[in-house]
Amino acid sequence: MDPNATWLMLLQAMQSEDWRAVRDHAEDLVEWLDRSGFPPDTSSGIVTDPFWNKQMARFACKLAKSIARRRRRTTQP
Repeated sequence: MDPNATWLMLLQAMQSEDWRAVRDHAEDLVEWLDRSGFPPDTSSGIVTDPFWNKQMARFACKLAKSIARRRRRTTQP
């Protein structure tokens, strides 16, 4: 898996409000990190510390999944 590509797909899914894709990409990225995979570049190269990027990715995935759950509930018929 390419965590940078998954990170970008997560951000694009957020932008397009594709909540199922948000959830899927967030889960994929967290699973990757749980298996000791390297973190994505969460700040476009501004902060290169791996610990920072790992923690930012984990937090962003948790937040993205929470937003996706809330938005899917409010948009369902």
